[in-house]
Amino acid sequence: MELLDRYLNFIRFLLPRGKQQDIIDELSEDLRAQMADQEAELGRPLREDEVEALLRQCGHPLIVAARYQSEQALIGQPFYSLYVFALKLVQWVLFPLLLVVGAVVAGFRAHPIPALIGSVGDAIASALYLVGLITVLFIVLERLQVKLTFLQDWKARDLPKVPVVADPMLIPRASSFGGFAGLLLFMLWWMGVIGVPQLPHVHFLQAIPDGFFWPVLLLAGAEMLLHLMNLFLPWWTRKRAAFRLLVDVCTLALLAALARTWPWFGIHLDAAAAADVTPSPHDLAVLEQVVNLSLLISLGIMALSFVPRTLQDLRRALGKPPFSNPLRKLFLA
Repeated sequence: MELLDRYLNFIRFLLPRGKQQDIIDELSEDLRAQMADQEAELGRPLREDEVEALLRQCGHPLIVAARYQSEQALIGQPFYSLYVFALKLVQWVLFPLLLVVGAVVAGFRAHPIPALIGSVGDAIASALYLVGLITVLFIVLERLQVKLTFLQDWKARDLPKVPVVADPMLIPRASSFGGFAGLLLFMLWWMGVIGVPQLPHVHFLQAIPDGFFWPVLLLAGAEMLLHLMNLFLPWWTRKRAAFRLLVDVCTLALLAALARTWPWFGIHLDAAAAADVTPSPHDLAVLEQVVNLSLLISLGIMALSFVPRTLQDLRRALGKPPFSNPLRKLFLA
């Protein structure tokens, strides 16, 4: 079934995102039914060339996708489906490649940070230029009614392997297990059941206020319970998304309250360490500043990771599909 899966996956890549699953389910059911009928007539499974002949009869993926695309004023079908494919190549291949190349080149410049910022601007400008050029090209092709002969003379085995689009409502069990185990370890540490390695003769002072103990414990326990449920029922429901949305909002509020109590830690060396190291008050102050600043940056990163997750959970709770921007994968599972 590799040819069929590649065929359907390529069509999915060209379809409007909100209609992909329904259309692919319909096409898959129809094609598999036709294959089953032919296998029943032949009394054996179909060979690869017979599967390919069936797919050719159904039509090139660009033509099939065009049946489900809305009519466009500037670029008609089947050019519009090919135009969408070209834009996605710019988005998923050329633009990331420009960013990577620009970052590598910037690393060898005398001033890498300004060079990196400039490379990002250059990549965006180049991508926009390519989009404009591709748009003009397809408008001209459509006006000239150029014959696309490859739409008739094609082979399913020659179709490119595009990335498989995962169902946004499914939850990876590995992610749920990792989240559950991580939160369990955190809760055990938070309650003092397990400790972390400490430097000898070094003591942290001015710990996080006691008023944060129970709110942090309750929020961690609530999310751990959600991970446990997702482990056995790995798909999103509106109620489960609403529950995590509540956890998200409470967590953001707690992080904001915690940030107001910064700085959190002071450092004290006991007499034994002081006799060996004899650090100056300035050195201790710098060390405290580094520790507290590192923790504040970590808190900020955590807060930023909860913002897109909150938006995703809000959409799921409202019965809408989550945002498809791949940048969310930097923060979300």
